[in-house]
Amino acid sequence: MAKHWRGRLVRKNLTYNFKMLYFARITINSATQLMGLFLPIFLYQFLDFSLSLVVIYYLIIDLLYLGLVVYGCRGIMNRRGIKKSLQLSILFGAIYYGLFFFINHYLLAGDFTAVGSKIWWLVPTIFLSLLFRLTHWIPFHTSLATLTDRSIRASQLSFLEATILALGAVMPLVAGLALEYLGYSWLFLLAIIIYLLSWLPFSRLPQVEEKFSWSYGETWHRLFSKKNKDSFLAYAGSGAESVVGSVVWPIFIWQLLSGNYWQVGAISSIIIIVTIVLQIMVGYFLDRLPNRRRWLRYGTWLYSLGWILKALINNALQVFLFSTYHNLSRVFAKTPFDALNYDIAADHGHYVDEYTVIREMAIAIGKAIMSILILVVIPLMPLRWVFIVAALASLLMSLLNTEEIYND
Repeated sequence: MAKHWRGRLVRKNLTYNFKMLYFARITINSATQLMGLFLPIFLYQFLDFSLSLVVIYYLIIDLLYLGLVVYGCRGIMNRRGIKKSLQLSILFGAIYYGLFFFINHYLLAGDFTAVGSKIWWLVPTIFLSLLFRLTHWIPFHTSLATLTDRSIRASQLSFLEATILALGAVMPLVAGLALEYLGYSWLFLLAIIIYLLSWLPFSRLPQVEEKFSWSYGETWHRLFSKKNKDSFLAYAGSGAESVVGSVVWPIFIWQLLSGNYWQVGAISSIIIIVTIVLQIMVGYFLDRLPNRRRWLRYGTWLYSLGWILKALINNALQVFLFSTYHNLSRVFAKTPFDALNYDIAADHGHYVDEYTVIREMAIAIGKAIMSILILVVIPLMPLRWVFIVAALASLLMSLLNTEEIYND
């Protein structure tokens, strides 16, 4: 009976367009999951164990993206089209990892010991990361909002998230073992190969005929309009806490586990395994609930508590216990947040890409503010205090509203 229910649920979710987006997303994610935990650690080691420089590296990318995302839409997406823009993003992403392969394989073996010299070698990676973001995220989110059905969107997103979680249960372990026995060069090569595979599903997507119509000044005006205040804070909060999860947390647990790559990967994998079934179940039931915002409110409080618990971690067992709780609570916060986000975007009709740009800019502002706060906190108090700030930021996600941002 249960097997029949799961099979019917999966078949209902896998429409053709969703399958193409699904396979493209999980392929890209497979590559990024390989490096997700370990790229910040690589940068931390490469930059002579300076967390501040790592944070500044990501801060520069976020600020450039914030300033140029409108030009990316008007100059790349409008001219090339959404489908070709997504295909370009794959090329930029593969070259990005290719540059890190070059840095690790050739430069680290040479006499480039000064931090100043190392920073200059990272400049091309900043621009490649920026080009990937400019050509990928707005077209991808626009396609997902346009090519999916509201009535099953939470189930589809839950199915996608559950697959990403499943990959997240395998890839950190694979990456940890690869680093222990083969080193970073092989990891970067594998990421490049997997990345290029996502070209095929993107090439089979139908063309989404959306054009970004706002000027640079009008976009900033809409971003900070009073009507958009709650959603701005919600997306900024999501971006702020994501910086802590993607940059600070990997370095924190790597330090806590005495630099053991295998332990970092293994514990991360075990934590994710226990979350997968619940992720699918939550999406299935959210499609049957009339008020996703209520669940979003409850979920953000549970999720915020997870960051507070992480601030108390002192050993590997606590990493497992508290991170498991945090991942489980993330299901109740992020699933309704993402589903509501795409519902709102789809409801904006031909303004779906404009709405998506507003969201991406708010997220980038949240990331930049959190990065600056981290730079202030690092010299003054223990790193774990950053998790308290992340807890406060995650509470803002419950403010997500359904206003139409293109109407005055």
